[in-house]
Amino acid sequence: MKQLIAMIIILVIANPVMGEYLSEKIKKPVKKSIEIRQMTQKEEDKWAEEKAKMQAEYKELKHVRENLLAVNKRLNRGIDVHREEIGSIEGKIKEIERISEELLPCLFETLKRLEEYTASSLPFLPKEREHRLKGLRRTLEDSKISASEKFRRIMEALSVEAEYGNTVEVYQERIDIEGKNILVNIFRLGRLSLFFQTLDQETTGFYNPACTAWVQFSRRCNREINKAIEIAVKKRSIDLLTLPLGKVVVQ
Repeated sequence: MKQLIAMIIILVIANPVMGEYLSEKIKKPVKKSIEIRQMTQKEEDKWAEEKAKMQAEYKELKHVRENLLAVNKRLNRGIDVHREEIGSIEGKIKEIERISEELLPCLFETLKRLEEYTASSLPFLPKEREHRLKGLRRTLEDSKISASEKFRRIMEALSVEAEYGNTVEVYQERIDIEGKNILVNIFRLGRLSLFFQTLDQETTGFYNPACTAWVQFSRRCNREINKAIEIAVKKRSIDLLTLPLGKVVVQ
């Protein structure tokens, strides 16, 4: 091999034309090799750049995936919590429906007792109280109205009836006195007693629950009844009164 190289060198030195020929023969493969190497290097650089980009994208996608998994985990926990809340609410709804089914008969029974009590009590404000009771019955019979609203209306009516026991009032009404229908002033003393006085203040009396009729007083009671009416309508300051209550009938 060494001898061959030495001979080539001798030939190049001895023959310039041969040297140029051999030089061209050597340059072309070397140049081509360099070009190939440069192209390869460019491809390697390109692939290296692509690789770096893909690695960066992979890392980013991996980070996004981890975030999404964390979000999904939180959402799953939230869904579980909401399912528990829904289950609890459904349980409460069923309990409310059960209570409503049991409450409605109780409300009808309460209304029945209130109607009976109103019918047997002193006959004051009959139209107002009758209107209230009829409205209550329509409310209880209306399926579109909630049980809670029906309960509220019943309690409101009971409260109004109970409040009558703590108040006094005067209103005008026609009543039957010894076969005559007369317009009078009615003085209600709580739920304890009802008194009347004619508009000319000449006749007074009270409602006797024992015989369910209006009974006249003697004329000596006119002054006290008139005073009671004036106090009730705030024409006179509060004062002690002596009113003939008669026997108290326990309902």
